[in-house]
Amino acid sequence: MIGSKRARRMLAGAGVVGALALAGAWVFGVELSEVKEFWRSLELWLMDHPGCLLLALVLLPGFPVPSSALLVAAGVVWRERPLSACLGCVLAILLNMTWTYGLAAGPGRRWVAKLLANTTRRLPELPQADQARLILILRLTPGLPLFFQNYVLGFLRPPFGLYLALSLACNAPIVCGLVLSGAGLASGRLLPLLAGVAVVVLAVVLTFAARRWLARRREPAG
Repeated sequence: MIGSKRARRMLAGAGVVGALALAGAWVFGVELSEVKEFWRSLELWLMDHPGCLLLALVLLPGFPVPSSALLVAAGVVWRERPLSACLGCVLAILLNMTWTYGLAAGPGRRWVAKLLANTTRRLPELPQADQARLILILRLTPGLPLFFQNYVLGFLRPPFGLYLALSLACNAPIVCGLVLSGAGLASGRLLPLLAGVAVVVLAVVLTFAARRWLARRREPAG
């Protein structure tokens, strides 16, 4: 029930965003043909400069930019090489997780420490027993932006190897599913599309199963 409520809220939010985008296009007189022409020009340019899209995947999810849109776009642009696209996108997301972790664990934490220097408050330290649990909870909670997850985990500084390994296990299936879905939609081929949708659905099912497992293992308060 909780999962279905969250899914309905996400769908409703997507509908509102879509409606606002259509309204904005109508107000500013944007023609559908112009949008298609712009996208086609951008797509051709990205095909000739694939490193730019990978660089965008490394950098932009460190800010309030939806990584899912970039991943679907990567599938569209590299629809003829979907497996290579999946590998490249997973690597790009891992690099994003690496630099955001470093930024939060280093300069970000030192900056907060200076702010607290003249107070009685101290920086939080994450107990070793809670490290894996917190990583999994943040990575498996639907709707949390990637940049928020990365910065919170970096600030709390679980071991980097554990952070990256669990993040890869949680995020790689979603990354590949979105890329394959984009490739299937762009190429009109059923197999990549079905594979992408199946991977995303399986990842969502496993996410809710993992969250229930974590909830059962949580020690009662007090």
